[in-house]
Amino acid sequence: MLDVIAAMQYTAGESFNALLPILKRAGLEQVLSICELSGGLSNHNYKITTPAGSYVLRVNADAADSFCFREQERFYWQQLAQAKLAPALLWVSEDERYYLSDFIESDLIESAVASVAECAVIEHNVIDSERFQRKRFIHWPALERQTSAADFVLGQSSLGILYHGYSQQAYLNPEPWLMPIQQDKHPNSAANLLLELLLQLRELPTGSYAISITEQWQEYHQQMLAYQASLALTHDWSERVDKLLGIQIDIKHWCDDLAACLIKPQFCHRDLNPHNLLLKNNRLYCIDFEYATASHPLCELAVVLATHALTPAQQNELVTQYLSQHPYVTSHAVAAVPAAIDMYWVFACYWALLMAAQTEPSRSADYLAWFDCFWPLITQAS
Repeated sequence: MLDVIAAMQYTAGESFNALLPILKRAGLEQVLSICELSGGLSNHNYKITTPAGSYVLRVNADAADSFCFREQERFYWQQLAQAKLAPALLWVSEDERYYLSDFIESDLIESAVASVAECAVIEHNVIDSERFQRKRFIHWPALERQTSAADFVLGQSSLGILYHGYSQQAYLNPEPWLMPIQQDKHPNSAANLLLELLLQLRELPTGSYAISITEQWQEYHQQMLAYQASLALTHDWSERVDKLLGIQIDIKHWCDDLAACLIKPQFCHRDLNPHNLLLKNNRLYCIDFEYATASHPLCELAVVLATHALTPAQQNELVTQYLSQHPYVTSHAVAAVPAAIDMYWVFACYWALLMAAQTEPSRSADYLAWFDCFWPLITQAS
């Protein structure tokens, strides 16, 4: 028994002793191992193994509580679990700091597209070497790639699909997005799986929670200004605030573009990056519902386009199929896709600053580094 305990302590580090009483409260007493999983930016996750099975214990970060409503999060988590689109939520601690859920062992996906350069080579058919023909299997998070609105538009242009920017002409002439395209030179199933998930999610009930993209921007902005006025924050933090203040006109234009094509909000997870998706039996499951609510349908599409390593042809197919006869946006919504991608990265920058303002200095620098990672992905940012 002592050997087992030593192994668990080695696996889980210093957190092991602190987690055992929590797991006991959750009804797990015969714990065989505790392994830290790849943690989220606003929470930490541990795989718990017992004789009866495997579970995930999530520890919520205090800093995220100011803009994550736990009752709302649990509502949507349970709704998606019932729809077989998320792991079952089994237990929540009284203080809402700890969540216990089923563990899903994610399958691998076949893929050979690993970089922007490879995508470009494949799309332009410059070479046809054996290394692009070999099958390789990766975990879903390995599909992560940060894509800006400019990257997206450039990729579509490489297919001969014209885009006229954020001008009125784009709204009047969205048809070029729907042109027939050549089949990917190196396809995988990622785009099809993502499309299937997006179509399933948009059919879910919205519940009583909702926020528009404009309202989210204003809420984050007011929180940022409140911290600026009340806290003695570092020069590094204030310097990044000034960057966001410098693009407020751009942000308003993007919000207006998105509002103009909205008919009705739908359920949105709002953070469908590769680390929040699990692949099992050829279907995707969602985790982390901290930002789930009813909102603009392009929120979901934008996150997928901004964070997944899809070829331009896959991106176009995803946009076309998702927006084809979409009941909650106008036929001109396709022209607002770049604006939705920009707003995803804008929100990411606000999030990084808000987390940095509420975190101890040793961790605050990490969130400022995330801001620096997100900032260049925003159009007009310099």
